[in-house]
Amino acid sequence: MKIKKTKIGVISYIEPETPIADEVVSQLRKAVDDCFKESEYKLVINFRSVPYIDSEGIEALLDVLAEVRKKGGSIKISDPNPVCSDIFTATRLDSLFEIYTSADKAGRSFL
Repeated sequence: MKIKKTKIGVISYIEPETPIADEVVSQLRKAVDDCFKESEYKLVINFRSVPYIDSEGIEALLDVLAEVRKKGGSIKISDPNPVCSDIFTATRLDSLFEIYTSADKAGRSFL
């Protein structure tokens, strides 16, 4: 799998290790669904190792954001590189997601 998932307290950290495109999009959806099955609704998606995200990946992020909000949770984005930051700005995802410079800061924002 190209996505690591860890849990610290009530916060789940999802870390894709490749571009969020092609088959990784379905892996991202599965990782989030696994969180939901475990009643985990505070998620940090760490973009540290993600060189870019394509349109299918953006659509997946919007879908999982809608789902987690229905369940009373939230998704935070951490560590986007300049390319991903530009994509978030161009697609206005930066107005829908809280974006942090580190996974630690994103996780602490839930407290």
